[in-house]
Amino acid sequence: MLFDVLRKRSIPCEYLSFPFYSTPIGQEIKNYLMGKREYGPEARHVLYSANRYELKPSIDRWISEKKIIVLNRYCESNIAYGAADGLPLPWLEELEGRMPKADYIFYLKISPETSAMRKSSRDRFEANLDFLNRVSQVYDALAVGPNWFTINAAQDIGIIHYEIMKTLSSLIDERNIINDKSAPYYVAGSAERNVS
Repeated sequence: MLFDVLRKRSIPCEYLSFPFYSTPIGQEIKNYLMGKREYGPEARHVLYSANRYELKPSIDRWISEKKIIVLNRYCESNIAYGAADGLPLPWLEELEGRMPKADYIFYLKISPETSAMRKSSRDRFEANLDFLNRVSQVYDALAVGPNWFTINAAQDIGIIHYEIMKTLSSLIDERNIINDKSAPYYVAGSAERNVS
């Protein structure tokens, strides 16, 4: 919805959602999530990170073209899920360290139980509510950063969209992004995978 609004306003923008399943690594991730392949936690999170690196040339190009980039489940998602999986936070941050940093992160906070009522088809991560509660705790700890914006995702989708647009409009106005064509700018949306 955010991407659609930006396009309608003729703001140069791009959108990606991870995992990006149409790449070779994305297919491996899909196979794992559907229970067709098995990987240990380190290999899983290397795959998630590598999937973003597959798209890094496009992201770098869009940044050089001064586009706003809306990224669903960007690097912070891998960090949160990996930490909940018992992996060391510094290792996960280093794994994602060569990807462009997000200027703003919208954390769509929702309880796994509420999410479970909204989405019937769930992969192996999404079906484990205990694990998702650990993921939520990690997200809560990460979300204290200055570029994180927590949105109550238990609300109606229209209200969530309104809050994101209101916050983003204020941030864009502060940085005068639209009028300053020399300012690179990109946005990452970091949402728990179980938010529908």
